Amino acid sequence: MRTRTCKAAAVLMGLLLLGAAAQAQNYQITGHVNTLASTFAPGPREDQNHVDHFSWYDRPEARVVQSLSEFSSVSNGGYGRASLSAGMGELRALSQSYYPSGLPEPHYYGYSFGTAQATFADTVRVEGAGLAVGTPVRYQLHLWIDGSISSPSFEIGGHLSADGLAEMQLIDRTNNQRQSLSWDIKRHSTGWYSIALDTVVGHDLMVTGMLYASASVDSSATLARYAESDFSHTARYFLQPSLAQLNTVGASGHDFNISLVPEPSAAWLLLAGLAVLGLLRGRRQPR
Repeated sequence: MRTRTCKAAAVLMGLLLLGAAAQAQNYQITGHVNTLASTFAPGPREDQNHVDHFSWYDRPEARVVQSLSEFSSVSNGGYGRASLSAGMGELRALSQSYYPSGLPEPHYYGYSFGTAQATFADTVRVEGAGLAVGTPVRYQLHLWIDGSISSPSFEIGGHLSADGLAEMQLIDRTNNQRQSLSWDIKRHSTGWYSIALDTVVGHDLMVTGMLYASASVDSSATLARYAESDFSHTARYFLQPSLAQLNTVGASGHDFNISLVPEPSAAWLLLAGLAVLGLLRGRRQPR
């Protein structure tokens, strides 16, 4: 399921970017939730599946946070839940799943899952600071991500799983140069992540982000009966240009400037860390 979802995310983002290239300035948010609970036995089969989605492209709806929430359940108590919110520069997602064991009486057989995926894309014009068109500059895109998945997060045979994934991209729409980062809760810690792209004044930068949460359990699972992927805290995206006066406002009207981080202490730690890295690099240069 995870592989298919990652491929779907890539296709979704690709379609978004192809559509965005057709016009001078574009912005978009998308959201998709899918929940299911199913029982095969004992008794008659039960299935409950709820799906919902949105995709707002160059519309006023994309300028404000949009949310989705779905819940599916069956009579033996099995359920799948998924919720999300998507806005420019801020994504949230939560998935939960529970299913009773098929081993003791009455030998339930079935499964449940919940998945949630949110994306955004915005276009930032490289301009400002009184610089002439063609002047080289650099933009950094920072991701702050906080969340968790239940443990254990996987059982051999796929009887239980929980996943949390995130992505970010900086794309120069004029020359198609890009930088990207893929984040996985099973391989990376939460906190700050950054990518950087060299561009020039007069170009357009596309800023994109994706957040995905999934949880699933079936009646054959032995390690646990419940799985959760909780990224309802936040995934936030910020821009930091090489000169403070450079533009960080997207076509949507959202300002991605790092100085607007809601948690001042977190922003201070990020900027202090970047300053230390710069100092260390300077010391390594031969004299």
